[in-house]
Amino acid sequence: MPFDGFTTAAVVRSLCLELSDARVERVNAPTPDEIVLNMRTADRRSVKLCLSASSSIPKVNLTSAVKDNPMQASTLCMHLRKHLNSARFVSAVQPGFERVIKLGFDTTDELGYPRREYIYAEIMGKYSNVILTSEDGKIINCVKPVDFTTSSKRQVLPGLGYVMPPPQDKLDPTEVTAEIFSELCERHGDEDADGFFLKCFRGFSPLLSREAAYLAGASGRAVKDHGLALYKVFCMIMRRTRDGDFRPCIIYSGKKPLDFSVFEIGQYGDGAALKEFGSVSECIDSFYSEREQNERIRQRGGDILRIVTAAEAHIKKKIGNIEEDLLQCAEAESYRITADLITANLYRIEKGASEVTVENYYSENCEELTVALDPRITAAANAQKYYKKYNKLKTAKTELTKRREAADAELEYIRTVSDALSRSETEDDLEQIRQELYETGFASRMKEQKGKKPVKQRPMKFVTDGGYTVYVGRNNTQNDRLTMKEAGRFDWFFHVNDAPGSHVIMVVDGEEPPALDFTQAARLAAYYSSKRGGENVEVDYTQVKNVKKPAGSKPGFVIYSQNYSANVTPDPDEAARLRADRDK
Repeated sequence: MPFDGFTTAAVVRSLCLELSDARVERVNAPTPDEIVLNMRTADRRSVKLCLSASSSIPKVNLTSAVKDNPMQASTLCMHLRKHLNSARFVSAVQPGFERVIKLGFDTTDELGYPRREYIYAEIMGKYSNVILTSEDGKIINCVKPVDFTTSSKRQVLPGLGYVMPPPQDKLDPTEVTAEIFSELCERHGDEDADGFFLKCFRGFSPLLSREAAYLAGASGRAVKDHGLALYKVFCMIMRRTRDGDFRPCIIYSGKKPLDFSVFEIGQYGDGAALKEFGSVSECIDSFYSEREQNERIRQRGGDILRIVTAAEAHIKKKIGNIEEDLLQCAEAESYRITADLITANLYRIEKGASEVTVENYYSENCEELTVALDPRITAAANAQKYYKKYNKLKTAKTELTKRREAADAELEYIRTVSDALSRSETEDDLEQIRQELYETGFASRMKEQKGKKPVKQRPMKFVTDGGYTVYVGRNNTQNDRLTMKEAGRFDWFFHVNDAPGSHVIMVVDGEEPPALDFTQAARLAAYYSSKRGGENVEVDYTQVKNVKKPAGSKPGFVIYSQNYSANVTPDPDEAARLRADRDK
């Protein structure tokens, strides 16, 4: 798990430095298992402290992410607003080097008497929790209540006293002496050094345990042969932790983030790339950003995801059935040939014959062909029967081909919806997709969408380094409006080649932008598409006057001509830097 004891220690140190004498201005709860404290520091800076108890993204950090909040606040959120509004941050500690952060706040009660309250943020995977307690340790409320039916060892319920999570059968590394370390080396002497720290000490993740063995030159070797070297590395890690000498970084394999650490990682050599950050909070934000977006979609857009998934499965099944029918239509020509051969040999076929052997003059070698006949009817009637089968399959092939093209168009459309869903940022984005699916007939059961006033939302706005404004559609409905109604004839249209993606419009007001601005707009088109994780992505671009929308086509579908193409690699950092509407 990336959020280990050392990451917790780094976060605690960061909070103590950044939030000294900060006051809580507002409490929000973007999701049921996440709390965001909007705070004002002593030097008048606005900061946001995120406390997430999500089973997939448990974390504590200062964040710059902008998130929508539900119209109705949760009970815990209301409790926190009641107890912590205007409260002053006084402390952050890490009890027992566990993945627990205890945050202290000074506030006043309803009568104006001073009191201190605490928030315990437990970062423990699916057991993560955020718990508000009084000064005497009584639980006021929590994100995830735990009763006897869930756990017989530790209950977390309002009114009960707070008890720390059961300790692991490991040692607190801050209390380990040279003698204790030596005893551990003897006890685990024959074991692999890569797992030594993970097995013996709290706070070590598998990544950091392997890194410690790597630094000691003991990777893949027995502990007993490298006891002194392992101890020196252990002392170095603990000294850096006490001194706050952290260097947060994310380890990448290509463009995919593998892991993060508050210490530089060297065990992968040239097999991975490191990106260092100025603060642990910035590192955590960057690492979890894509995962958080997917989690938000899963929670808030679950109904859309189910519709899109079911629709895609249904269309694929329909295409499979059509292909099977088309295979049967391939026999149509053989029926016509059979009918022709019967007609050419009417004089040879005796009445009541069940088959006839004829020369197949359609074949180069004119080999003999045995044809089955219905003995109850005449030879001429048999020929007409085969002609009828031929005509039926020929007509069916024409209709099936049309159905296949329509099904392919539906599948392409539903994939554009899926792509837009994967890039949704706000509740308004999801609501527009719901409305679009309802209007196109894919979500007819969403009765609440009938007569609903459409959500008014602008496309994403970017400004290139050359000062040109670039708009990016968030979904198919916006794509249509942006390209076909709002863009000027001589503005430039960008779209990823042969894949779902946003319509991107660069406003030029009749000017000819420099090559850099064209490249940045193309990279935005590649990033806001289904190929955002690829390299050398082909992007088409042309003037808007060359873009047409076929009559009756699905939302977002256009055709264009006289286009150019560019191969670019999507750059998420550049997209974030050029974004001009993030705080609007």
